[in-house]
Amino acid sequence: MTGRTPPWTTDRPTLERALPVAEVLRILRHELRDCGTRIDTERAPLEPFVLSRRAYEELFSAAAGLLALLRRAVLESAPTRAGRLSALGLAPDGHQYPLFSDDEDFEERYCAAMARPDVIIGAQGPQFIEFNVSGAFGGPAETHLLTRVWNEVYAHGGKGDAPFFGHDPLAARAAFFERVCNEAGLPRSVALVGSPYEQDKAATSRYYDIEVDVLRRRGMHAEFFEPDRLPHGLGLPERLDYPVGLRYFATADWTARGQSLDPVRSVLASGCLLLPSQSSYLLANKKVLAWLSEGLPWMSETDRALVGRYVPWSRVVRETKAEWRGRYVDLPELLLAGQEQFVLKKAIGMMGREVLIGRLTTPAQWAATVERALADEDSIVQLYTESVPYALEMCDASETAAERVAVAPVLSPMLFGGRPGGCYARYFPSGESGVVSVYGQGAMENAVLTGVPR
Repeated sequence: MTGRTPPWTTDRPTLERALPVAEVLRILRHELRDCGTRIDTERAPLEPFVLSRRAYEELFSAAAGLLALLRRAVLESAPTRAGRLSALGLAPDGHQYPLFSDDEDFEERYCAAMARPDVIIGAQGPQFIEFNVSGAFGGPAETHLLTRVWNEVYAHGGKGDAPFFGHDPLAARAAFFERVCNEAGLPRSVALVGSPYEQDKAATSRYYDIEVDVLRRRGMHAEFFEPDRLPHGLGLPERLDYPVGLRYFATADWTARGQSLDPVRSVLASGCLLLPSQSSYLLANKKVLAWLSEGLPWMSETDRALVGRYVPWSRVVRETKAEWRGRYVDLPELLLAGQEQFVLKKAIGMMGREVLIGRLTTPAQWAATVERALADEDSIVQLYTESVPYALEMCDASETAAERVAVAPVLSPMLFGGRPGGCYARYFPSGESGVVSVYGQGAMENAVLTGVPR
């Protein structure tokens, strides 16, 4: 990997750091304490990722357009919930997603309420490789805190304006909650329902308390609730003190460790709008992105152009013919013959689990995975996108000096209620590419900001 600057970011501003490396590290570690980041163990960044204003805004506009198509693809796949589950190859009883509400209007209205796609900047620009659609994705608090750090570091100790701008995820999500309360005529009270275990933060709830503080400063009644405080902590069964909630947990993680979901079911049954709805997980199923890539009957030319520009070629893995570069070929044969061109992904998964990059695996493992995927029909294949490197300033191993390292970031623009909510980034400090996740793979985190004209 070279240190050249990608064309997509050539007009980013030159940053002038006024503080020494040691002071930047002190600020980073203080602001990000108890939030599960790796600032204490790896070479830390000394600056944010910075995009041109056009490139920054393009991330959000493309994300919003693709999210709308994902929502329509799911809703039009069948007229009923059971039919939609069946179209995705899931059990009609929905046991994989145990927290559906009986209110179908609620399920459909809020299924796309919160999203964080993952984007690789390739030679032709941004490629959206998957969508995380839920309330439990990582990034909002980290981006909020990192943006605060960079504003302090690059505003010359508070003596000037920082040379960049970024949407605040926590402010954007708070504004969304306000709109929900106002539109539904509900009290401005929000419960964050989760567990420190979700972010490997068993000893502290600071990660969630930061967001509670943002909500309270906007005049909202807000509190964080762990499972053992439900449903009584919300005032139930006598009353519902929090009519709106954030579903800040993954049901699969809770059930895997034996946590009962009955308290959450009680909260839903009380009428609490626990956002986003369980149907959000259907939009996150990677098969839906593959449907869009292949094309659906209702898609307009504008829809197809949007997908063609921003989504790498993707298909559900099964015994079939597939269009590939202008002709139809046998899909299994294509995958086996072109291993280095593709990535295999389970349709349901998170944190980089169940992802296999062809060029980074052995032929035997690739063939075995293709065979399993064909048998189960629960995976997609996607064209591999090579990341164009970004030269990021980081501290060296001694933590006393700065050095620039060409890294391959995954960018994640966030949407709340369809509106921009900041951009998160993960990358390997070594500069290597691969499955990028802060859980298991050990990636570093950062914020993505845009230059502001002086």
